[in-house]
Amino acid sequence: MSLVDSEKNKNELNYISNTFSDNFCYTAPNDTGIFVYEPSITISRNQNMVLSYQNVLSWVEILRDVLVLSHNLKFETINCETNNVSFDNLTEKDYSQFWFHFCNAKQGIYVDRLSLPLHLRRMGIGSICINWLKDFASELGFKYIILGSVVEAREFWTKMGFSLLSAKELDGFPGYQGRYTR
Repeated sequence: MSLVDSEKNKNELNYISNTFSDNFCYTAPNDTGIFVYEPSITISRNQNMVLSYQNVLSWVEILRDVLVLSHNLKFETINCETNNVSFDNLTEKDYSQFWFHFCNAKQGIYVDRLSLPLHLRRMGIGSICINWLKDFASELGFKYIILGSVVEAREFWTKMGFSLLSAKELDGFPGYQGRYTR
């Protein structure tokens, strides 16, 4: 892929969600742009509970297989580390990413990025990823999923059951101080 093609692909991306950046667009001065989902937890997770790498990896493989079967997405890079999970399909045509990490002593999950090229939007891929993450969080005892959203994606997050947090509500999610710390 040439540098021009790479730049063209990057320019075409309109991220559903992304990491906090200097160009965030807020609709009001008190608007945090931060969304949260609190799953119904099937197991209780304490801060000393070990999160098994093998358990996380098996969940990650399930999502990869679902995306391959349902949308023929072939992720070239899948990183599943102690605190981070990232799916990358960096082909010229299908530059897609889904990244998240565990935060607040593994009590929460922060969605770093969910991005799809224009031709793959509105096909259910984002919904598959987020529904999978909600099931993952519930089954493994996470208390919340949190993310920052661009204005254009807010309807998607609301549809997925996320709530926009006020500045006061951010205090209920330890570790968040303007940017989410790992």
